[in-house]
Amino acid sequence: MASDRRGSDVGGRAHLAASISSAVFAIAAVAVGSANVLVPFDRGWWLTAYLFLVGGVSQLLLSRGQDALTTRRGEPPPALLWTQWALWNAGTAIVAMADMAQAMAGVDVGSIALLVALLLFLICARRDRREPHRHAAALEHAYATLLVVLGSSVVLGTYLARALPGQ
Repeated sequence: MASDRRGSDVGGRAHLAASISSAVFAIAAVAVGSANVLVPFDRGWWLTAYLFLVGGVSQLLLSRGQDALTTRRGEPPPALLWTQWALWNAGTAIVAMADMAQAMAGVDVGSIALLVALLLFLICARRDRREPHRHAAALEHAYATLLVVLGSSVVLGTYLARALPGQ
């Protein structure tokens, strides 16, 4: 368990919360997808994919990647862990609801929350420098790539929703 390795119950609970939230979003995606099969609705498949990929898979990758990177370096402050968790989950939910309601200002607010969460994930992953290690360097590059891809996806998704200011 993460808290056993890390020595902090608070940090372990934050990572457990991220795992649970990820599972909840995946279950919600299955429920939405099932409902869309039975009674198709506008953008039902988009919502299914969004909940699964952003709320479920991405959150799990962010949390597990951060956990793997910070194990050797020391844990980020609990307030930072909980803030990034809250921003990611709130941003995911706000974007989904606002997009379905076609409330583009809400999509902007949710997108900003997601981008701030990604910035916090980056800060946590880059807290300390340690001795160079090939495996650790590869993991850091993979995690940095994940952050760039997700950040780019947030901006691209906001653009495609026609929610960027000035669009």
